Amino acid sequence: MKKNLVIRILTAFFALSALVSCSNYIQDPEESGKMLTLTTFNAKMTDDLPYKVARFHKMRSIFAENSSDILCIQDLYGDKILDEVRKMLKNDYGYGYALYAKTANGDADLESVEAQTIPPSCSTEDVMPIVSCVMQNCPDYNAGCIVQSCWQSFLELPGDCRNCMLSNGIEAIAGGSYTEILEKCMQETKIPAKRLEYEFDGNSGVLMVSKLPMSGKQPVKLRSYGRMRTAVAANVEKDGIGKIQVICTGLSPLSDAEYDGFGESWEDEQLTQVEQILAIPVDDDVVQRVILGDFDGNSALWDLGESNPAPVSVFEENGWYDPYFDLGYKETPECTVCQENPFVSEETQESVPNHIFFRYKKGYSFSSHRVFDGNFVDLNYENHTKKTYSVSDRYGVTATMRVDD
Repeated sequence: MKKNLVIRILTAFFALSALVSCSNYIQDPEESGKMLTLTTFNAKMTDDLPYKVARFHKMRSIFAENSSDILCIQDLYGDKILDEVRKMLKNDYGYGYALYAKTANGDADLESVEAQTIPPSCSTEDVMPIVSCVMQNCPDYNAGCIVQSCWQSFLELPGDCRNCMLSNGIEAIAGGSYTEILEKCMQETKIPAKRLEYEFDGNSGVLMVSKLPMSGKQPVKLRSYGRMRTAVAANVEKDGIGKIQVICTGLSPLSDAEYDGFGESWEDEQLTQVEQILAIPVDDDVVQRVILGDFDGNSALWDLGESNPAPVSVFEENGWYDPYFDLGYKETPECTVCQENPFVSEETQESVPNHIFFRYKKGYSFSSHRVFDGNFVDLNYENHTKKTYSVSDRYGVTATMRVDD
């Protein structure tokens, strides 16, 4: 009897010791207050990738592994899928606060241009000296003769007219296109009104959820073509840290598709989006700022190839810091677009398009790592087939910021 009693006492003692040890290991409450954790993930919940339904169910399970204070998700296009993810994160994982930009093709403030008419670059009076020169010296419109005999008349044209006439270079005139160029430069140009329509009825696909209350919410529409792009900004506060501004976004990716937006190119649109994000107002009492999301590229580092470095370079040049690439000697950053992912082809260059940028380094310690990087296999025993897939064609990134003692 005494022996059993001793065993019970020792068992209770070791259990209590393990519980205390385990609770200290899990997290010191005071330390937790001085720490903020954020995760970014491009879920690609669109038909661009197969197995959408299966991927959604797996997304529910991988979020169980996530304990971040703030989660930024991109490519949740369509009100239905965004609402489903929002409810799931709130009900199952404690993300009681959410922010996304409510956008639609019918919005009055979408970027547009009115119809306009641009007058001719050259008037009849402007081109008469050239016409006279050609008729007198080169009646057969010989290109070589025009260049040799009338070049001075081209140089004496008014600026806009001269630029138009010479816009295709000397080779065009010498190649026999003199009359075509002359006709083009004497015509007015009509530009029709332009207002873009976006896929998914203009839904923006970006969702930021938080376990901390949000204030100062700012949804921002970014210059976009094809799919609406937005940034959502809000302030959160945490004891031991103070007020932090968090901005969740996703840039337009570079594309082989023809660009017909309001910028000059896909590259120009991306850089315009970066400028808009950096211009988001910030309160004076904010002690830290964070911008996280999918930025479609990275600089060349270690064995990681360069992939569209321009957007990331702009953030770095403006003093923003991404701890994912702050590695020790001989350490190599893990790709988040990886050939091991079933949705990524062997021809695709491995890269890290996901970033979590912090504005200030002094007074803080940082760590960062890859998340949501599992692949799944579904077996069909009846048909003797299997399918291998991941939740998305890219993995996620988590970063933790701690206040230095």
